[in-house]
Amino acid sequence: MRICFPKGVVFRSIYVVFEDNTTLSYLKLLKRGFRHCYVLLNIEGTNNWLELNPASNQLIFNYIEFPDDYDYIYALGKKDMVSICEVPINLPIYKPAPLWFFTCVEFAKRSLGLHKAYIFTPYQLYKYLKRKGAK
Repeated sequence: MRICFPKGVVFRSIYVVFEDNTTLSYLKLLKRGFRHCYVLLNIEGTNNWLELNPASNQLIFNYIEFPDDYDYIYALGKKDMVSICEVPINLPIYKPAPLWFFTCVEFAKRSLGLHKAYIFTPYQLYKYLKRKGAK
């Protein structure tokens, strides 16, 4: 993923958030707690966050600021039916990603530079990230 910010802004970590929240009835077929996913980026040296959330009708980009003593990831993880994976920031593979429908999973995979065509659901993505050592 490439996001241009003023010089000196560096993302310290990237998190994939999995949650049960859905307003689409057909997503209730997916595993509870893993019906939607989105990406959080932490700006190095701050407690500021960029939320990249692919909704069914739009992309939601939120810039969130918290006091330095507030642990946003801990607070988010305490919510019911929420799981979070911290994923290392790696350089992307320089080849086209597989062609697929635009879903929250596809958005998260492309944000991570992940080109795994067999990952379709949030739960599959979660299991893959955990197997690869995500915290």
